Amino acid sequence: MIDSHYDEGSASIELSKMLKLEIIVSGEHEAMVTEMIQKAGVTGYTIIPNVSGYGHDGFHEGRLLFNDMASLIMIMTVAPQSVINSVAKGMKTLFEEKSGVMFVSEVSVARMGYFSAV
Repeated sequence: MIDSHYDEGSASIELSKMLKLEIIVSGEHEAMVTEMIQKAGVTGYTIIPNVSGYGHDGFHEGRLLFNDMASLIMIMTVAPQSVINSVAKGMKTLFEEKSGVMFVSEVSVARMGYFSAV
């Protein structure tokens, strides 16, 4: 579904509304989270390792020497609402026992085919 157009001079880009999911968890949960989002139907994701920040559990250093599993990672993906809802349900179960946060926001994307299963 095309929701809007962006026009600047002769360049016109069709934009479609999607949801962006950002998950911050301990590196030890990377495999579990990426498997969950792939099973939900996500067609791609980005992992940002060694995330630093301050929250309920205090300050987290980005890079822990020789221990990537103990550092925080951010996993970002863009997908339709039905896919994000499925992932969010799975993440709720993880967050009942483990530390982490999840952000969902509306975004507009070009090249809609990149976000659809082939």
